[in-house]
Amino acid sequence: MFYGKLALSNLKKNKRAYLPFLLSMLFLVAINTMVQLVVTNQGMKELPGAGEALQMFSLGQWVILFFSLLFALYTNSFLLKQRKKEFGLYNILGLGKRELFHLLFWESCASFALVILLGILLGLVLTRLSFLLLIRFMALQSGFAFQVNPSDFGWIILLFAVLFLLLFALNCLQMWRMNPIELLQGSKTGEKMPKANWFMAVLGLVTLGAGYYISVTIQDPIDALLLFFVAVILVIIGTYCLFMAGSIALLQMLKKRKGYYYQTKHFINVSSMIYRMKQNAAGLASICILSTMVLVTVATTASLYFGQRDILDYRYPTDIAIEMKEEPTELLANIRQKSEAAGVTLRNEKQLITSDPILFLQKSNRSFRVAKQEMGSMKDAAMVTFTDLDNYQTLSGEKPTLDKGEVLVFTVSGPTPQKTIDLSGQEFTIKENLTELPGYEDEWEGMVNVYLVVMPDWATIQNMLDDWFATAGPDFAKNRLSNYRVSFNFTAPKDQRLTFANGLETELTNTYGGFEEGFSVNSRDAFEENSKQITGGFFFLGILFGVTFTIATGMIIYYKQISEGLDDQDRFAILQKVGMSHQEVKSVIHTQVLMVFAFPLLVAIVHLAFAFPIIRNLLILFGLVNWQLFLLTTVVVVVLFGLLYFFIYRITAKSYYQIVER
Repeated sequence: MFYGKLALSNLKKNKRAYLPFLLSMLFLVAINTMVQLVVTNQGMKELPGAGEALQMFSLGQWVILFFSLLFALYTNSFLLKQRKKEFGLYNILGLGKRELFHLLFWESCASFALVILLGILLGLVLTRLSFLLLIRFMALQSGFAFQVNPSDFGWIILLFAVLFLLLFALNCLQMWRMNPIELLQGSKTGEKMPKANWFMAVLGLVTLGAGYYISVTIQDPIDALLLFFVAVILVIIGTYCLFMAGSIALLQMLKKRKGYYYQTKHFINVSSMIYRMKQNAAGLASICILSTMVLVTVATTASLYFGQRDILDYRYPTDIAIEMKEEPTELLANIRQKSEAAGVTLRNEKQLITSDPILFLQKSNRSFRVAKQEMGSMKDAAMVTFTDLDNYQTLSGEKPTLDKGEVLVFTVSGPTPQKTIDLSGQEFTIKENLTELPGYEDEWEGMVNVYLVVMPDWATIQNMLDDWFATAGPDFAKNRLSNYRVSFNFTAPKDQRLTFANGLETELTNTYGGFEEGFSVNSRDAFEENSKQITGGFFFLGILFGVTFTIATGMIIYYKQISEGLDDQDRFAILQKVGMSHQEVKSVIHTQVLMVFAFPLLVAIVHLAFAFPIIRNLLILFGLVNWQLFLLTTVVVVVLFGLLYFFIYRITAKSYYQIVER
């Protein structure tokens, strides 16, 4: 019991060193408890789109677990650094390494018990709050209740028991390698002046430039999805390399500028930071990466959540859209009968007969070639659909005329062809570029360039397709001419609309087959309901990750400043003894802390600016093409995070000042 009492006494007497560590671990326990209870909740499995939701939250759970491991190792290293002198004193007074290991073990057990108990209680409170947020964000009405499974607590206890054992083993290993003198010196061990590592600097520039290049130049949303994580890894590597090599070069350059260096606050800041830049650089790079993760995660998920209406209008301009290969006469009669029975009023019914979309290789804004083989990239691809003048007149209500060799072109997405259009060697004169076509939608929009070409009659279309079938091979010949598109809106109360749309979609799919049979039915109301759950779930994860990474950023900055404050305490005491005033000390501290704060945030904003193009392409895959909304959301997130960042700066500067000022 001697070691147990001594361990508890140490925890009480070392509150300044131990309290931040315990708060950090308590925070990690609470976050993991909350995510675990959300993922394993029975109501999640009963949600519409439960598979996607569970997959999304499970991925988030693994991200949090991995982050918890890294953050625990980071905070533990600072704690051990501050306590080395204490352990060295115990060693000199007669406690051997074995006895110190016993003491560490009991301290770890006491810390684990305190953290698990309070962390799980806090996690339960946060879980209750998170369920309320989920219900709000995902627009859930029922079937999603707050449930607690005792086995989930067993998993959390086991996870952090293993984590605390790992930290205990690492601490013992470090103490085993150090002699009493090294332990007594502890955190006062100085750093040698680092030399500029030009290889690392060049590597950082190359990898960071490569990541930026991928983000800025990529245009295909599919390629953006594949290369996004490659760009992220390159930017992370480049950030660490440039912070560790470039910061040293910058400080040495400032040191050579005599007019800047030989000023009180500049001299102290530059001279102190240049000797500890290895540790500073890694910490600053971590702050920068975490800040970037907060900005990207929250801005992206918030854009999806607040852009639900834009996504809905973009993908579903009508309430019901049906595509089929057969005449829709019988289908429409069936729909009218069911709508009357359900008390739903149909309106704005439109029909359009088109060819199947045909994949072209787009050479320019006017030159297209039929794609005769699978394309490696979709950035030069275009989907072109054909219809005749009679169908266009029926759909639009307009009465244009076309002579032989003339066409109308509706550019859904992509560059608009001017005057003429060349379709695999057959050139046509563009009589008019259509700016809109109510009721027409295409599933390829946003993925590739999409065009609808209106020709004088079906005979022209058929002859053109026959020529292409003969030269493009058997795979191309699978495209058929008849593709019936039916769309309409209907009027009814919201609940009645959703019930009617879901019932109609299920019955028509069972009757006419699915996508493989060339039949598809899409409901605006059903998509809206499912979209709320998906985008709401993403937004919840974005808030969860944002809060987690923000707190982690604040804790890293706090640890960094407190650790450096303890190191600088004696140095500032000497400076004050030789005549440095309180105001000068305060000015130096604020300048140094501001340098530490401002640089990572500015670089994080630069990262976000370069990431904007690739994230914009990724959002297109979700149906969000309103980049102005994404830009506005990003600016708001940056401003809010900057204010929070400044608040952390003020607290950190105050704590640092209280340590180093006599």
